[in-house]
This record gives sequence, C-alpha cells and structure tokens, in this order.
Amino acid sequence: MKIREFAAVATGAMALAASLVLAGPASATVHNLTYKGVVTSALDSTGEFGAGANLIGKAFTAKVVYDDAKDGPVHWGGVYYDYLSGDGADNPVTATIQLNGVTKSFGATSGYDERLDRTLQPGCMFDCTDADFQQNATDRYTVGGLYTLNYINLGGISSDGSLSGLAHTAPNFTNPPIQLYAFVNLFQQDIFTLESRHSAEVGVRIDSVGGGVPEPGVWALMLLGFGGAGTMLRRRRALAAVATA
Repeated sequence: MKIREFAAVATGAMALAASLVLAGPASATVHNLTYKGVVTSALDSTGEFGAGANLIGKAFTAKVVYDDAKDGPVHWGGVYYDYLSGDGADNPVTATIQLNGVTKSFGATSGYDERLDRTLQPGCMFDCTDADFQQNATDRYTVGGLYTLNYINLGGISSDGSLSGLAHTAPNFTNPPIQLYAFVNLFQQDIFTLESRHSAEVGVRIDSVGGGVPEPGVWALMLLGFGGAGTMLRRRRALAAVATA
C-alpha cells in the first residue's frame, strides 16, 4: 500500500474514532487513579475499621475518580499554580478506600484537585524545584442533630525535580522519589451532647499511584475506530485486486 493510501486510511480511522467519541457520553478526561500503601499511624476511637484492630502496617487502597470534564467546577490558578474545585454534582474528585476489609466512600459534598510547581514560577531565584499535587474528597453535613465531617486527602511532594509541569491529573509515581501520602478522617458528633458517634484518623504512606486509563466506554470507541480502519484497508485491497485482475 502506498504512503498516500495509508495516510488516507489512518485519517479515516481517526475521524471515525473522533466522531464516535464526540457522539458518546464517555470522556477521556475522567481519570481513575489507584493509590496503594500501608498505614503508618491510626487513632480509631470508635472502631470504624474493626473494633480493637491494630491498623499499623495494614494494606491500604484508595480508588480515586478525577473528572475535569465537568462544566461546574471552578478552575483557577496561574503560571505555576492550578486549582480545580466544586461542590455537590460539580465535585471533580470522589474516592473509595479499602482498609482491613472495610470500605468507605468520600466526596458526596465537595472536593478539589490542586497542583503547585515552583519550577514554572517566573523569576524564581531560590527554591525552584519544589512541586506537589493533592486531591481531596469531603463529606460535610448535619442531619438529625448529628454533624458529620469525613474526608480524605491524597497527594505527593517532590523537591528534586521529579515532578514537572502541572499535568499530573493521571500520575504514575512511586515513593520514592515522590513522597506520596494519604490522610483519612472520619468524624461524627451529636451537636447537642457533643458525644462522638464516629471518630478515626488514619495516616498512610502511599507506595505508588497510577491510573489515567480512559473509561471503558472510551476504549470501546477506540477499538471501533481501529476496526473501522481495518475495514477500510480490506476494502482498498479488494478494489486493488479487482483493478489488476
């Protein structure tokens, strides 16, 4: 096949894939991140992760969904600082954790994604290598006299240039060189008696964070695009065979 014909096939495939993506509800800007690590500190006063359980050293997993495709979240920052936040349906960050056989979810009310990279700061003269990112998902509400504040904060810090730019929405990092961490807080209190109904704080050393894989729907659309490319190629070969017969 000639280069010009191959280019035409490739262009047609990309156009088909693009049209399918535009037609479908899935978005490649929805990133599914997985943070994995071990608990380094824990104060579980009400046995949220098992009554009397020793959580130190326990395996910890956090599944985080970061969606920067929504129209509602506020996106602001500058040359070296980027912040995206939203509440309720406009929250761009939700998370589910697993610890000691217990699953907890966060992000029903608000969340944010924050990026800082001093290497991009204009006129930086001194500490110009620090960079970090963090993601937070929060539940804060009062129902029936009970005040609830549950949240998770995850992120990474680098002072050796391991992080660069602000495009860390789909990181694949290990600890070290990036100092990765997670902190979980579960809290519920009776606003009249001040009695704690739920209380737990857990600190985690995250060993790795990876993700950024498009949603399954996006992969399906991409496969359809490649399938279209194959169909076009077979048709061209069949036409060429007839022409030379």
